[in-house]
Amino acid sequence: TPEQVRAAAAAFRVYVSAGPRDADGDYVVDHSVLTFLVDPDGAFRDCYGSAPTAEEVARSVRAHMDSYEPLPPEEGE
Repeated sequence: TPEQVRAAAAAFRVYVSAGPRDADGDYVVDHSVLTFLVDPDGAFRDCYGSAPTAEEVARSVRAHMDSYEPLPPEEGE
C-alpha cells in the first residue's frame, strides 16, 4: 500500500517522490539510488550505492552470507 511504501522509505531513510501524472496516468518516481542488504532475520546489513562494481557487491554479499548467524528465537516462540 502507499502507507507501507512511505513507512519503508522512512525506516531506511531514503528519498522517494512521485512526479506528476501524464495524460495516460503514468508517472516517474524519483528516489535514492541504493541497494540494501537485509538478512533473513530482517536486520539491515549493508547498502550499496552506484560506485561499487558488481564483483565488489558480490564479494560483500558473500562475506555477509558466510558470517551470518541467525538471531536466537524470542521467548515464547
